[in-house]
Amino acid sequence: MKMNKQRSQPSELPGVTMTSELFYTLAHELKQPLTAILSNAQAALHFLPQDNPALDEVRDILKDIINENKRASEVINRLHLLLGKKEIQHLPVDINELVQEVLALINGDLANGQIIVNTSLTLNLPAVIGDGVLLQQVLLNLLLNGCNASVENDCLEDRQLHIHTQQNGDSVQVSVTDQGQGIALNNMDYIFEPFFTTRSQGMGLGLAVCRTIINAHNGQLWATNNADCGASFYFTLPTYQREST
Repeated sequence: MKMNKQRSQPSELPGVTMTSELFYTLAHELKQPLTAILSNAQAALHFLPQDNPALDEVRDILKDIINENKRASEVINRLHLLLGKKEIQHLPVDINELVQEVLALINGDLANGQIIVNTSLTLNLPAVIGDGVLLQQVLLNLLLNGCNASVENDCLEDRQLHIHTQQNGDSVQVSVTDQGQGIALNNMDYIFEPFFTTRSQGMGLGLAVCRTIINAHNGQLWATNNADCGASFYFTLPTYQREST
């Protein structure tokens, strides 16, 4: 993402539980590439003892291991950055570039879930003001939630995510829409509460972390059910205003 070197005074990130929440969220994300590395390594060991080992298969498996290792390393790097932050930086961030970067990060998840992503990114959007690493975590979490909702559809044509960016007054608005089952009405008031989850393996921290980050950026985060199916998550961020000289 493009960031100007000009800095304004950083502001404290509210919430004493912020660090632990981010840790658990990223630890959950880290589990995916590590599991893939283990599975691929076991598969490679299965091929090697054969009289005529399928070297092409082993070569492809090793490439997958390398890619997943790079992904795990990136998660760890982000974890260090996030846990080391006691304050957020107020810098200009190109939100469209951030969307593309996060989509590249979860390319494996999208492929594994056979999920199609449709993007509608408004051109020439003004930069938003904020911390690119933390904002990346917000979008990453919303997209992974959308992936989880999408893979519940048996029909592959319904496994789609839609990402839209637009200017909304003095803010930039981002939406992530899925075609899943939607949010139960009796859960709508609680989905951003810490430790509330409807998934058997969920910890209920991701959306709470997202709202904490967006609030710290003087933005808003909310969710609605779509008219036909699925749910949409929206967040707004103030646009970057250059300081007059």
